[in-house]
Amino acid sequence: MTLLKITRSAIGLCAVLVLLLGCGKEEYPSVDLFTWKAKVDVTAKAALSVNIESSGGASGAEGSAKVVDNDFNTKFLINPFASNFYMQLAFASPQQVASYTLTSGNDAAGRDPKDWKFSGSLDGTTWVDLDTRTGETFSGRNLTKTYSFKNKVLYKFYRISISAVGSGSLFQLSEWRLIEVPEEQQ
Repeated sequence: MTLLKITRSAIGLCAVLVLLLGCGKEEYPSVDLFTWKAKVDVTAKAALSVNIESSGGASGAEGSAKVVDNDFNTKFLINPFASNFYMQLAFASPQQVASYTLTSGNDAAGRDPKDWKFSGSLDGTTWVDLDTRTGETFSGRNLTKTYSFKNKVLYKFYRISISAVGSGSLFQLSEWRLIEVPEEQQ
């Protein structure tokens, strides 16, 4: 019986040594577990400006500040709408935006944006068109639609120039959000 215990102990010790010393151990490259990149809403990092403001001012009940407040129950409304209208976000450091969302207002579908250009700029003067839409409609109120495109350039300024609304002379929008999209996800 003692010989059996010694043999088992010796076999167990040999197995442990083989495991510790790496019998046929394969080498794998080290991987940083935190290299995965995600899509990120970067809107809050920017300062908003518009070329046509609500009659109540930027901080008014339906002022421009409402379009980037991340609250779908508020909206930005201008009256009258003009076809040269734009909203612009300026970032302290450049961002690689390749997606944006628009959320329709709570009433009157004719006030929704229909035709627009989404552009980026390094200096706020020279603009590059990144996405152009015509004839867009929103099938519901407070409906969010996402628009994606390819963009490898980090711009400091992003602008949406809305040249037409569904109908009438008013414009409304609940939210406008900009999304940073890593190159490998575009």
